[in-house]
Amino acid sequence: MITKDTQIKALKPEDKRYSKSLGDGLSIDVMPSGKKSWVLAYVKAGKRTRTKLGTYPVLSLKDARTLAQEMQRQAIMGYNDILVEDLVQEWLSVYSPAWTSQKYHDTVVYRLELVTHRIAKVKANDVNRAMISNEISLLIANGTIETANRCLRLLNSLFDYALAKDYVQNNPCSLVSKMIPSRKVINMACLPITEMPKFWTKLNYLDMQHETKQAIALYNYLACRPSELAKARWDSGEFDLENGIWLLPADRMKMRLEHMIPLAEKPLEILRDLYTNRTNDEFVFKKKNKPWEHMPTETPLAAIKRAAGAGKMTTHGFRSLLSTHANASKEFDKDVIERHLAHVPENKGRFAYNRADYWDERVRLMEWWADIVTPWIYHQA
Repeated sequence: MITKDTQIKALKPEDKRYSKSLGDGLSIDVMPSGKKSWVLAYVKAGKRTRTKLGTYPVLSLKDARTLAQEMQRQAIMGYNDILVEDLVQEWLSVYSPAWTSQKYHDTVVYRLELVTHRIAKVKANDVNRAMISNEISLLIANGTIETANRCLRLLNSLFDYALAKDYVQNNPCSLVSKMIPSRKVINMACLPITEMPKFWTKLNYLDMQHETKQAIALYNYLACRPSELAKARWDSGEFDLENGIWLLPADRMKMRLEHMIPLAEKPLEILRDLYTNRTNDEFVFKKKNKPWEHMPTETPLAAIKRAAGAGKMTTHGFRSLLSTHANASKEFDKDVIERHLAHVPENKGRFAYNRADYWDERVRLMEWWADIVTPWIYHQA
């Protein structure tokens, strides 16, 4: 049996290929040409397998033994040759049944494909940190920092699953998050209150759907988050138009808690008009040419940018506008304003949250704000 490097060097070619054993399934083949190759014979998934590890002296005796031991260990522990594309499908089959949103499902599939299509045919156990880093680097280079973070979280979950199933030896996503730069905190653009009459004058002259203008008016009146209004539905029972209450369901709220918004007379008129002229009982604001889908939040945002100028105002800016002006007025307690904006106080937490807290004061806040906003929208002196 061969045990030393000098013995391998001394092996001479013969007319036919021959092998010399080094023990534990490892041997070296010597070809008539003089080429020497490492070969490992081992049992994998119940079948005897013979695999070429590399050539000598590129792969030394020491390295050949180390590689042989590792491959045998993997075979014993059950690591298999599952490809990344098959791992993704298996992971989805395990986790996706619990997802209630088709949009969320489609988003997850899209993001996984975004960062796995180049390594789809690679064995999961062969994926290394450099491959993962490369995928994330491409997203960072495009400036999509948040997408990079979300895609990495999915990859991390994917390979955690693979690790638990003994498909891989380690999770190649470890430490990759260190290369993703921190997102700059950007305050949502908001016009000063003195420019709002001019803003609405320009907005009223823009060519847009009536529903889009009504949505922007409601954003201004109610200071709700963009998606909260864009996804509003008639058939959910969230609008009490008789008593002037909008009860937002928990699944649409950022903090996953129900939230009540009092409706002053003017926004209530807008909602009653929309209800009277509705074409179905689904979304209040529908996507153009696809009425079975809700209006994208980008639709009113585009009109707002056209009226205000790029970088000067956003849909979210209406929330800042109310907060700033109401706090400056000194007419309302800060907690009343914060509760209207559905901000859960850190010192109270989720379980102390009551959707009807400060209700009477919030009704007064919405009426006070409507009196300010209405002249902007309707050009009243």
